[in-house]
Amino acid sequence: MKKLIFLIAIIVCSSCNTNSSKVEEKDVKSIEKDYWRHLNYLLQIKNETAKQHWKRFATKNFFNPAIYYTNHGTYSIQPNNHIFKLSGQEKTQKLDNFEFIALSEKYTDTTNFNFNNSYTDSDSTALSYQANVLFFQSFDLTNKLIGVEDLQDWSIMVIHELFHGYQVQIPEFKAYRVQLDMPGGPDVFLAKYHNELEWYRESIKKENELLKSIWIEDADLKLNLTKYDSIRTLRINRIKNEYEVDIREAEDYEILLEGHARYFESLCKRYISKHAPNESMLLDDDLGLISGMYKGYEVKKDKNLSNVYNDRYYYPLGYNISMILEKYLPEYKETIYTKENNFNRYIDELKAHNNGYK
Repeated sequence: MKKLIFLIAIIVCSSCNTNSSKVEEKDVKSIEKDYWRHLNYLLQIKNETAKQHWKRFATKNFFNPAIYYTNHGTYSIQPNNHIFKLSGQEKTQKLDNFEFIALSEKYTDTTNFNFNNSYTDSDSTALSYQANVLFFQSFDLTNKLIGVEDLQDWSIMVIHELFHGYQVQIPEFKAYRVQLDMPGGPDVFLAKYHNELEWYRESIKKENELLKSIWIEDADLKLNLTKYDSIRTLRINRIKNEYEVDIREAEDYEILLEGHARYFESLCKRYISKHAPNESMLLDDDLGLISGMYKGYEVKKDKNLSNVYNDRYYYPLGYNISMILEKYLPEYKETIYTKENNFNRYIDELKAHNNGYK
């Protein structure tokens, strides 16, 4: 009798452990579905905004392969042949609008902040070997690492990186980018001067304030653009004379690349403030992650976009130029990236107008 009771106890315990395991597995799968719902939601914001303001950006969800880090594994969305080869897999999984593969634990990273586009010609073991690849993180992992608490705020962070994917796949701009010489990347080639040189920081501040005054305060367009161009040229020439380095072309590139992606952030914020993006894919718990932080959003008051607050000064310079072009030369959209690789011609055109603009 005691043996029978003992066997029953073992069976019951085993059953409990099995059920517990099933529940845990179910919870994990449920959490994994959160990642794709959240991603679907941010693509709604991207595409709804783009259809109104930058139609070509709405033609695809992803313009390049993407690596999606989460708390429960890492995925590659739209993997290319190189990523397939590294993963040892041959077919993608499908869920909602996504085709992806789950990468091995080797690629799991829940401790480092990964929001960037990457490309390498030299490291054949890298996921971004000979291809531009987007790296980004799930909402819950981003919240854990840097404290982002709003689903729309996280969405706009990802959309900024998605816009880079759109930019660098345009054939003319891609060809220009490949031949560009920027040893060490922008943080080394440009931002270091802002970090190390007080006169450089003072110049950047003056340049940025001139740009801001044009679209925020309706200051004289021609006068302030001329001043901006003059002060910027003095700064670039001083670097060339003192360090024997010409930073103009690299700075032009970063001003467009980063400033314009930041500009699309502002378009998203303005869209959300006036419209309700499609939320049909979200659950009630997801809706609780949307705080309404962009209700009543006023773009002129968004200093996080327009001000210089770190050494990557080319972000706000490019953003403020984009806002000026939106106001005074919106037709620039037709030629940027295909016929022009920077904002210079448009600035010259605005400076040359005597009567057409304020």
